[in-house]
Amino acid sequence: MTVRNRVVWNEGLFIKPQHFQQLQRNIEYQLEERVSGVNRNLYGVVELSFNAEHLSFGKVSLERASGVMPDGTIFNIPREDVLPPSLEIESNDVADQIIFLAIPLRGDVNLEINWSENTTITRFKSSRQHVKDTHTENGDSVVIDISLLNARLMLEKEDRSGYSCIAIGKILQKRPDGSILLDEGFIPCHMTISAVPKLHRFVSEMAGLMRQRAENIAHRLGSPTQGGVAEVTDFMLLQTLNRFYPKILHLSKLPTLHPESMFAELSAVCGELSTFTDESRMAPEFKDYKHDLPTDSLNDLKAKLRQSLSIVLEPKAVSIQLHQRKYGLMVAPINDPSLLDDAEFIVAVKANLQQEELRKLFSQQTKVSSVDKIRELISLQLPGVPLISLPIAPRQLPYHAGFIYFQLNKSSRAWNDLMQGSGFAFHVAGQIPNVELQFWAIRS
Repeated sequence: MTVRNRVVWNEGLFIKPQHFQQLQRNIEYQLEERVSGVNRNLYGVVELSFNAEHLSFGKVSLERASGVMPDGTIFNIPREDVLPPSLEIESNDVADQIIFLAIPLRGDVNLEINWSENTTITRFKSSRQHVKDTHTENGDSVVIDISLLNARLMLEKEDRSGYSCIAIGKILQKRPDGSILLDEGFIPCHMTISAVPKLHRFVSEMAGLMRQRAENIAHRLGSPTQGGVAEVTDFMLLQTLNRFYPKILHLSKLPTLHPESMFAELSAVCGELSTFTDESRMAPEFKDYKHDLPTDSLNDLKAKLRQSLSIVLEPKAVSIQLHQRKYGLMVAPINDPSLLDDAEFIVAVKANLQQEELRKLFSQQTKVSSVDKIRELISLQLPGVPLISLPIAPRQLPYHAGFIYFQLNKSSRAWNDLMQGSGFAFHVAGQIPNVELQFWAIRS
């Protein structure tokens, strides 16, 4: 039976109510097909609020709700439609039950309007209302019959096969005093994240975290203490954050944002960040987005993105400042003791000598030990931490022309003194013309 086809209007037609009903069905059908052809998920609540007082009495009631049903029916409770009857929770076996807002499905031949106060289940209830003629000067008001949406609240365990439904809440438990506790972490089926304030706050929070991370990286790259060192990773991460930050900030300011669009944008951010923050360098496996019950997929995304933005990427190469003292001594305090275990230490040297001559002279005339032990080594002519000559500069360090590089031998016995000391001390005996030193720690 074709109940959605166009009406044929012709001369001499004897108009019946069925003509207008068929016309309305055709218009609704055309609109729904055009819209759903673009996106099948254009439904859900736009505004939602439960009656907190009724919950304390063991009843689930709405204060207000507006949005679109999966079949395209628009609802606005209580402004345009009547409040559905309260759902009385009598059984104690209701933990983890999802609450649905439901309306009867359209029927081809079924009665759609209830004209009396009987218990017949129909999509609409009839009501009489005064309506003014707004197209005529001094137009009269007449009483006409209008239809109000006949919505109801249902639990997950009830048979909903004859209804168009959206999930709006979840019962956590029924307390011993009979009151109902709703799950605050449940995310209803929604058409815009403004209907779920915690999601709207989350997008704003992510924009703020991205800005903060970008500022930290930019500051580190421009820090003079780094001596110009910067890995390609730092620049690429900064580029990623700078690319996504304006877009996420824009999304956080939109009055309406569909949750699927939010999921797509934020999962893309998380996927790119995984290149830098995950050991596998691969994007994580996200739970499939489910518009009807979005809680699991959105919470999974929130956790993964928050983790990606909270991981601190420390620079591989850390410049350690050398402070000149008397009699050829230089000291380098260690502010991060973990470097002693997790890093290799490199000395870069430059002077007005041929590199091979400098390499030989520096290794012979330099002692390295802790600040506490260096004077003892000098006076007793004892060796310190051996220096291992490196043929080329470590790739983590910036290129500086004319420098040669030595690595401190951590397997030597003298290294134990450094582990218990307060910092490094260098002593260069003799005269090396215009000697210049740099000291680096490279994290493994």
